[in-house]
Amino acid sequence: MNYTSQNQKDRKEMIEAIGVNDVSELFDVIPKSLRAKDLNIAGGKTEQELLNCFSDIASKNKVLTSFRGAGVYDHFIPSLVSEVIGRSEFWTAYTPYQAEASQGTLQTIFEYQSLICALTGLDTSNASLYDGATAVTEATLLALRVSRKNKILISSALHPEYIQVLKTYLENSKVKLVFLDVSRDGAVKKESLDMNFDENTAAVIIQSPNYFGVIEDMQALSVITKKKNSLFVAVVNPLSLGVFKAPGEYDADIAVGEGQVLGSSMSMGGATFGFMAVKKALEWKMPGRIIGQTVDKRGNRGFVLTLQSREQHIRREKATSNICTNASLNALAGCVFLSGWGNCGFKKLAEINISKARYAYNKIKSLKGFKSKFGGDEVFFNEFVIETQKDVDRINKVLLENDILGPLDLSAYHRTLVSLGLPETQENFKKCLLFCVTEQRNKCEIDKLVEILSKI
Repeated sequence: MNYTSQNQKDRKEMIEAIGVNDVSELFDVIPKSLRAKDLNIAGGKTEQELLNCFSDIASKNKVLTSFRGAGVYDHFIPSLVSEVIGRSEFWTAYTPYQAEASQGTLQTIFEYQSLICALTGLDTSNASLYDGATAVTEATLLALRVSRKNKILISSALHPEYIQVLKTYLENSKVKLVFLDVSRDGAVKKESLDMNFDENTAAVIIQSPNYFGVIEDMQALSVITKKKNSLFVAVVNPLSLGVFKAPGEYDADIAVGEGQVLGSSMSMGGATFGFMAVKKALEWKMPGRIIGQTVDKRGNRGFVLTLQSREQHIRREKATSNICTNASLNALAGCVFLSGWGNCGFKKLAEINISKARYAYNKIKSLKGFKSKFGGDEVFFNEFVIETQKDVDRINKVLLENDILGPLDLSAYHRTLVSLGLPETQENFKKCLLFCVTEQRNKCEIDKLVEILSKI
């Protein structure tokens, strides 16, 4: 990014325009303990001196080894991704309304949609959504529109932030959300699904890997759902589809999820993108936009905005969503990421995640004072829950002192669920830790983690 200097006159005019007395007021929303101290750089420095000064400041930053996931993950991003998405044609582009001037952008979105369809095994994908949470919400709204019913069955092991966003969207509606119990193996109880169905059930929403990293029996859950004539919504980690069944293989009607693992950096939680794919029968009810392929009058291949079912284009009561755009730059990163790895590379990447996570899991649960929360028989991808007899706060404190971002403390998880309206009978996760191990972690880092845990 280019640096544009400002003089005192410029600063004064900007401060007056936005209605504050001082620049520091713009940072009042950030707790003082988290704010950087004033740089106090003396004036009159050369460019070289200034760069050296900033390098010294930057050298004080800690680079942590992350063993935490829960929605945002530390994955390797090939240089190819930044090389493509860094081109000015992409990061300055606006909505490609004029097809004759936007063929490059339209083609990249079309390729993205095609790759999401191949990955999920479903017929149609839109041009992406904001993130995983809004993707789940939009899938729910789609199911409600299609079925004209008002009851949704949701796994209690769905990411709590997704539940929170969904409840916010539906807060003033007559939609009834029913949460399915999770068994002691960390997966949804099939009997809970069966007993909660009635004639008003529009859809069932199941996440796999779920919030605890456990792989659900999606085939069995889908069969139960279809027998009850409801829609089955699969919330999936796209990277896990390199080894596990695609939603289309177990007859899911809608597949959604968070796309951050496909080439988007952690960036302190965003920006990312959400993806959605559906069966052909549902494509006209999808939110956002769909890019289509066509030919011009000379027979040359071209791309156009095929469907745009939002208020800006059709009658308000016919609109499927108030989403007015898509996270196209992050979706492009996902497209480049998938294209770069290819089928074999993508599968290998998923296998590495499983093997490294399993190695860490076996090491940690064998330590004194640590055990598997779910008994050790669960199938997981790259996240797993460990229960401990030790002080959880101290564990993460000591790990941080050793430049390790430790696992997520799940002790607050139970309280979060109750605050969201879930029954208090849910399994208690006090003194439980959610670990994540991706392809970024090597054997030395995992062994160092285990060694520190054994000495705490």
